Amino acid sequence: MTSRTTDFHVSPFWKEFLTDSFAGAIAGAISTGFVMPVDTILTRVQTQAVGYALASTTSSTSSINANMVMIKRIATDGGYKAFFRGLPAATTVIPLQNALLFAGYGFGERYYFLSTKAAASKSASEENTKKLLGVFVGGCTAGVVQSFAVSPFELVKVQQQVSRETVTAKEVVKGFSLRSLATRGLGSTILRDGVPHGVWFASYEYFKRSCILGNRSSSSSSSDGKDDSNDENGDVGENDTNTNTNDNTEQRKLTSIEAMSCGAGAGAVAWAVGYPFDTIKTHIQANTNASYKPTIWDAYLNLRKNGTLYRGFGLKLLRAVPASAICFVSYEECRKLID
Repeated sequence: MTSRTTDFHVSPFWKEFLTDSFAGAIAGAISTGFVMPVDTILTRVQTQAVGYALASTTSSTSSINANMVMIKRIATDGGYKAFFRGLPAATTVIPLQNALLFAGYGFGERYYFLSTKAAASKSASEENTKKLLGVFVGGCTAGVVQSFAVSPFELVKVQQQVSRETVTAKEVVKGFSLRSLATRGLGSTILRDGVPHGVWFASYEYFKRSCILGNRSSSSSSSDGKDDSNDENGDVGENDTNTNTNDNTEQRKLTSIEAMSCGAGAGAVAWAVGYPFDTIKTHIQANTNASYKPTIWDAYLNLRKNGTLYRGFGLKLLRAVPASAICFVSYEECRKLID
């Protein structure tokens, strides 16, 4: 009697999807712990101007002094542990968030590749634009989808961070109905995580491509004489050069330093676009009155009146730039190990 073994086959699409998701989840988990204290300070700074935080500073106080005052107050509230309030909620949701985001990023890349193969050959600039568009759309779509999963955890995290006392996630959840947990701040979370995440991935892809092409140009400049001799023999044409450039750009992997640099730049660009929506989201979710439901427009008018839409933006960059750098280098290294 012949024994039969069953091979478990995973389609290339799902294999890439799962690979991107796993690498993104690992990247999110690694980056979370590094930036949590800054995130707590930032949440307090964002909310103090609208009366949800515990202490406010006078308008004449400089931003640096205000941040130092906030750090001292947080430390007074609960010592060093107070800076990590909301960490369980963050470590639960951020790996899931990044898994969905990087799956969308990978899908955007693959969609570009398949559509380019199916279409007639285009110029290098047209192909670059098409790829950036694919990554942008993939990032936007993933950002919107993950918002529905992220928003309730963000609500719990923000409530813990603005509380003067140590509040457990269970206690926060008890203060809200199931509907409020699911919808409080959801609209502003979608605005914050939709287009800005498309910008995040498209910026990274742009910096990544520029970095690879820049290094390729510098390394090939020493061989110009050899290229000239090939041209005389008619061995190399313009179309071949464009094809080789695109192929090398797709195949060459970033070094760790390059990935960190590109990720840091992408983080700065994305948050320049999305920060006002993050402030609005925090404004809405920090309110401790479960029955009060400020709209996005109400929050915007309040923040605009106080001139605080970009309050704490420097702190956000202090958090987002290293987090984005760590996130992308972790993702690239995980992809190298898996591939």
